[in-house]
Amino acid sequence: MISLRKHIENYNDKQGDSGEQGTIEPVLCEFRALFLAIGECADRAVPSLGVELNQKMTRLQETLVQPVSSDLLAKTNQLARAELSQWAGRAFAHHKDIERELGEIIAVVSVAAASTSERDQKYAKEIGDLTGRLSGIAEENDIAYVRRSIIESTRALKTCVTKMAEESKASFQQLTAQVKEYRVRMEEAERISHTDPLTNLANRRAFEKHLETRIAAGQPFCLIMLDLNDFKAVNDRYGHNAGDDLLKQFAAELKSQFSVAEMVSRLGGDEFVIVTPGPLGGAAAKVERVRKWALGEYKINQGGQRVKTLVTASIGVAAWDGKEEGLALLAKVDQAVYRGKPAGSRARTGS
Repeated sequence: MISLRKHIENYNDKQGDSGEQGTIEPVLCEFRALFLAIGECADRAVPSLGVELNQKMTRLQETLVQPVSSDLLAKTNQLARAELSQWAGRAFAHHKDIERELGEIIAVVSVAAASTSERDQKYAKEIGDLTGRLSGIAEENDIAYVRRSIIESTRALKTCVTKMAEESKASFQQLTAQVKEYRVRMEEAERISHTDPLTNLANRRAFEKHLETRIAAGQPFCLIMLDLNDFKAVNDRYGHNAGDDLLKQFAAELKSQFSVAEMVSRLGGDEFVIVTPGPLGGAAAKVERVRKWALGEYKINQGGQRVKTLVTASIGVAAWDGKEEGLALLAKVDQAVYRGKPAGSRARTGS
């Protein structure tokens, strides 16, 4: 990341040379957007680790408001670098853990294959000895001896086969148990990578994958997007812990309004999106249910006390036209949300 402080100072020098005392707000807007982009990219790259960095980048960009001092710029730049460095270390360790998990699975299969080969060689000698004895018996003329030898050889062969079966069964059961354990661990890792750790809803990665599946299926469906109004004010007034508490409560209420066949996900920040099958009319009815039951008054934790706050949202609905790609449909519903925002909010976002 380039030095934010140096960039601002260069900008001021240029303004001074031209004799203009213009505002540095455009530059600050660019860097605020950069911080947000870094957080969102980290969230999509490693969802299980990216949420925390995303939140920290969001908090850092919120500090860059006029008037901005050189000391604040330097401190913000230093904090951003430190957070990125720590996140990179955690992400590297995360990928190493995944590599180790895969290595262990391969090792289990390799040991099982080697065990099977060794067992086959062990019993091959015993069966070979029995074959030799039977061949020798065929040359005998003493029927009693032949009969006795065949019975003994048959018992030995049966014992050998029984041992092979028992060892094969035990090895197979052990291998099955080990593979099952690793499958559970991998499935859990997959679930975590597709889950937003704060709200336990599906994250953006899971949403995009589900959206591709829906489009491939070719059946009608709609997107419902919600953007909570003035959520930043909750963080500013009550603190980020209270804001997180509100997001968790709202996510639980939102999910309860939809069936298991409908995906409810958190795109990031205070944005949520639902994939619901069927035409636009059905989706519109579900929006009204959300307005009635998921929006409204909530009680959040703030300094050990419960305080009331009102949750409203700008909501957009868009139906898949049967040809659109996922990103195009997402952009369409995002525009519907924007059109539904209060005029003051639209002016502040500059969208």
